[in-house]
Amino acid sequence: MSSTTTPSEPPGTAKPKSHGLPLWTVLVGLLILALVGVASLGTFLYLARSDKAKMQRQVEALKLKEARDKLATDEAAEKSKLAMARTRQEEVLAQVRNATNVLQRLLQDVKQIASDADSLKSNEAGKKVALHPDLVAQARRFYEHDLPGLALSSDIITKLQGAQRTEQQLVSALGTTFQPDSDMVISAQNASFWAQQHMEEAARAKSMLGSLIQEASIKVANKPVTANSPTLEATMNQMAQAETAFRQQAILQATSQANTQAVATVAVAESKGIVEKANLEASNILAQVNEAKAKQQRDDLLRQADQKVEDTKAKVQAQQSMDEAQKIELRKKASKPEIQAKLAPFITPGYWLPKSKSYDKKPHSFTELQSAGALDPSVPGLRKLAQLALNPADRVRPRWKLPTYWINNPDAMEKVKEAQQLLIELGPVLVDMGLLEQ
Repeated sequence: MSSTTTPSEPPGTAKPKSHGLPLWTVLVGLLILALVGVASLGTFLYLARSDKAKMQRQVEALKLKEARDKLATDEAAEKSKLAMARTRQEEVLAQVRNATNVLQRLLQDVKQIASDADSLKSNEAGKKVALHPDLVAQARRFYEHDLPGLALSSDIITKLQGAQRTEQQLVSALGTTFQPDSDMVISAQNASFWAQQHMEEAARAKSMLGSLIQEASIKVANKPVTANSPTLEATMNQMAQAETAFRQQAILQATSQANTQAVATVAVAESKGIVEKANLEASNILAQVNEAKAKQQRDDLLRQADQKVEDTKAKVQAQQSMDEAQKIELRKKASKPEIQAKLAPFITPGYWLPKSKSYDKKPHSFTELQSAGALDPSVPGLRKLAQLALNPADRVRPRWKLPTYWINNPDAMEKVKEAQQLLIELGPVLVDMGLLEQ
């Protein structure tokens, strides 16, 4: 067999070896690298853009949450403010309405008493009273002393209109943040207190008037009441005139009779020469005159005593009015925010007391502050008062911030002294207002 050779290849020539990658492989590789780079770049841009969008959404969400939180906080603050204002408005409105109701009842009672008293002067019941002198005397005291002592309708109407204006103002302000001031509270309390006092006077007058009518219907008279029977008013006028005339006539008659008898007795005695007997009889007559004068003096003294009693009552009432006016001023002073701020460690309800702890929150006791010596106007008293206001165990009430050696600090010393003087001055009023315990 003979070997075969390719005709195109010369005999004895070797086939050349290939070097490197083929061109198409390189191009495919470059294309793949380009695609990978483009994909990486796209992925990077997508992720970058996605992160940025996510961050923007987070920022916007945070801003939205902050806006919502602020809106919720503002709404809560507004609701709290409205609730506090509403509570205060309702408290003051209740006091004003109470004053209005009492004043209305007082006005109605005073008008009714005046009408009944005026009718009694001429009606059938009054004629029955006129049949009994003792009841007529009681009626005179009622008309001359008790009835004029009642409150005037004009004064009641003035106070009632003021209370009604305040009530309308408060009703119109319901649902707003309007805060009634202390003057409104004090005015309502004063009007209610004034009306209650005069309600008691009206009740006494009404009871006395009813007692007169009832007693006249019970008593048995010597003659029945007719259309021609004198009225109570006419009988009282006649009795007053008769008393005046009788008093004057008794004085004149006693004096004239005594003088006549004395002159006659002395003349007869002298004419008969019985001087001693005449002197004795004259002495007796003069004794009668002196007795009549003494009786008149006693009556005058009784009237003066009655007048002194009335004057004393007037002075007591005037003093009570002055005391009430002073109490009103003290209430007004105690209601001031700056005064209450200075006394906050003592009027704020808490558990710690000078010598113990309480079960419920309540302010300090005025009596315990006194007994503990905290209101003694002395350095030990100031130390005791400051100890109560600095006690770190009391975590409910506001605490004073004083330097360690505050007793040597003039400003701190004056602060404690001022609080003590305010408690001494306003203590009873603060108890009445409920800011201190008894």
